[in-house]
Amino acid sequence: MTKAIGIYREFKLAGKPGKDQKILDLTAQELRKRGFKVLLKEPKDFSEQESPDLIFTMARGEEINEILIEKQRQGVFVINSPEAIRFSFNRKLIYQKMTEAGANLPRTKAVKVENINFSDLKGKSILKPSDRHEFWSIIDNEDAFEKAIQDYKSQNIKEVIVQKFIKGRHIKYYVIGEEVILPKNTEREIPSEVIQKIKKQALLVGRITRLKIFGGDFIVEGEVPFCVDINDWPSMASIEGFNQEEAAFKTANLIEREYVHRKF
Repeated sequence: MTKAIGIYREFKLAGKPGKDQKILDLTAQELRKRGFKVLLKEPKDFSEQESPDLIFTMARGEEINEILIEKQRQGVFVINSPEAIRFSFNRKLIYQKMTEAGANLPRTKAVKVENINFSDLKGKSILKPSDRHEFWSIIDNEDAFEKAIQDYKSQNIKEVIVQKFIKGRHIKYYVIGEEVILPKNTEREIPSEVIQKIKKQALLVGRITRLKIFGGDFIVEGEVPFCVDINDWPSMASIEGFNQEEAAFKTANLIEREYVHRKF
């Protein structure tokens, strides 16, 4: 029997820990139906002495991912890979790679917090740290700018991404393997050509980051979709017409398939 360990996301790094925990729990249930022997652990309870065949993980912490990189070296199959999870935090490099690959992004640049001024912003903007998923802010006046900068300094954030605010239709997406999942009503409200552009760019994100399970956000302005966010293994609980049980079924299928076809 294949031994698998699922690792929860750290509480301090989970926007909605209850839903994050649930998707991992449901995925574990689905894997057990497929014959896997599954244990679930908090990152702090996972040790270097663990010897599973397979690890599926939502953990983001530096220490646990160092351990998982070593586990990979030992031949353990890990999904999402710890290298991909680390890379997903490097917004600056991801946006650069996406631009080079031809993806649609809002006007984007990285700026050191100590060097940025409100006068540098060209209209309504989004500020987000260049090295993590939390603490993004919409900036449309100087007070909002000053508050965001103070928050970033208090969190020891050294560099931020400045992104032009795009006014348009917000569309959340999930990707499980090569399947792009969009809200149920998207096909009725968005032209099929635009949907295909969204799916193409979402899969491009996967190729760039090497994430197998991820999600994010698009803003559609006219008929142009702009990719504005990427996150490793989300809770899968925010898209209309797609529930966590269905997400867990598809995720377990992906994990089993990737494990069976893994490269030695």
